[in-house]
Amino acid sequence: MAQQPPSPAPAAHDPTWLNCAQRSRDLAAAGAGCADLLVIGAGVTGAGAALDAAARGLSVVLLDADDIAAGTSSRSGKTFHGGLRYLEQLNFRLVAQAIEERDLLLKTLCPHMAHPEAFVYPLTHAFWERAYVGAGVLLYALFGRKGGAVPRPRHFSRAGLKAHIPSIDAQRVRGGIQYHDALTDDARHTLAVVRTAAGHGARVITRAPVVGFLRDGDRVCGVLVRDALTGATQRIAARAVINATGVWADELQQLAGANTFRVQPAKGVHLLLRPDALQSESGILARAADSVIIARRWYGYWLVGTTDSPWNGAKSQPVAEAADVDYLLDNLNRYLARKIGRADVLGAYAGLRPLLKPVGENAETTSALSREHAVLPGPAGLTTIVGGKYTTYRRMARDAVDAALRPLGVDTPSRTATLALVGAARWAAVRGSGAQLAQRLGLSAAAAERLLQRHGDRVHELLALADAQPELGLPLPGAAHYLTAELVYAVRAEGAQTLADLLVRRTHLSIELPDGARALAPFAANLVAPLLGWSAQRVQSELADYRALIDAERAALRAVHTPDAAG
Repeated sequence: MAQQPPSPAPAAHDPTWLNCAQRSRDLAAAGAGCADLLVIGAGVTGAGAALDAAARGLSVVLLDADDIAAGTSSRSGKTFHGGLRYLEQLNFRLVAQAIEERDLLLKTLCPHMAHPEAFVYPLTHAFWERAYVGAGVLLYALFGRKGGAVPRPRHFSRAGLKAHIPSIDAQRVRGGIQYHDALTDDARHTLAVVRTAAGHGARVITRAPVVGFLRDGDRVCGVLVRDALTGATQRIAARAVINATGVWADELQQLAGANTFRVQPAKGVHLLLRPDALQSESGILARAADSVIIARRWYGYWLVGTTDSPWNGAKSQPVAEAADVDYLLDNLNRYLARKIGRADVLGAYAGLRPLLKPVGENAETTSALSREHAVLPGPAGLTTIVGGKYTTYRRMARDAVDAALRPLGVDTPSRTATLALVGAARWAAVRGSGAQLAQRLGLSAAAAERLLQRHGDRVHELLALADAQPELGLPLPGAAHYLTAELVYAVRAEGAQTLADLLVRRTHLSIELPDGARALAPFAANLVAPLLGWSAQRVQSELADYRALIDAERAALRAVHTPDAAG
């Protein structure tokens, strides 16, 4: 018998809820005391460090200059993976660690938002390629044999692959080899890590950029932050500080008075395609001109990436360029009989990988720089964590916290390997409730499943909102796969404070809707305005800022339609 979704009323005092009132309380409390650990950066690594330390029983403050996951952690490939291509670089240790973390995420940490997904490597050469790639895929599978979280590899003949991937060009491709990794929603996963840290007592303060460091002699003992909402500055003291600011890590270390490394931002662009752009039962990983091209199914759409090029522009807003779009479509189309066109592209986004580059080193390409993470001390009291892969964030966080606490004589071990994230604790009790949700809310079966995947066992909190205000149980106008309640919940429990927070990171309507959610934006702004205390003028300002953001994101898609660009 199918399970019914639980629907107790949400507790307003839930310590995992993030909102404006919680932010004000945490900011005041952080300024009044001295935390054991202060973490700067609420991307996935900083979030992981805050959770790791808080779960050890330490007092923790987590700061970010913007929103949770506003940078790289909402602009990744949205995949938990071991990195099949790193086997060719003989980086077995990185692959083994990443696969172990992938399986932990699938089975324990966030099974509601991590899903095994098949990928096929198409073979275009004679027998030697099947033997060579097959050996690599087998080794990749053996690294995950203990976890048993994904199916075994599978080989396809030419005809078998054509039946499995009707879009494939059977004239070019001789067969294929299937393996598995896991898909996720990066921004919502990072949010779940932050909320879990808050549930363990971490104080979470967004939109509070660090403008200086506090010192006790030569030792860093806290920071000076500027409250971006009020303009006021505040001192926050801490026994140890972790710098987890990604592509800004070198700038922050320099602000603290040291200069031991440099971050080379590498831009990665992804395109979101219409659901019918590809006819395939699996994702595709294939060789590109200088790396690999990956097309993966993602919540009913196709996500295609990625580029890998140096970025020297504004770190806060990397954008896709016309050449990036052409590169991705051209390389994917090399393997397809039915070509993907620009009309198939719903949206695009660009993220920056923080690649570590020691001072004085000169690398010609970003792909030559290490993807492994580094924990760097200095000055005293400040520990920097930089580099690495999204999938290995938990290990990175553990290593950073260990290093930061070592001078303090604290040796409490990490507990995060067995700690389920918000939404996962009672997942087994709700995972089979999609049909009941669909019937109760008038959603399609697919939309109900996606609702469960986004919120896990916290779906009952959305149902409580809909019970209290029936209009919140309705689908969003023009976006029937989301509930209106999700926007309200994003403000009340998920820390959303701007229109971009709602439409870019708490949902992904900015890339899922062909117009970038411009038509939906006024409805969303007016819905949350009373909750956030927005005036009519603030509503118009939010709409203007959001439209400017979408215009910048979509510029490359418009550019490729010009006669010169199209060739």
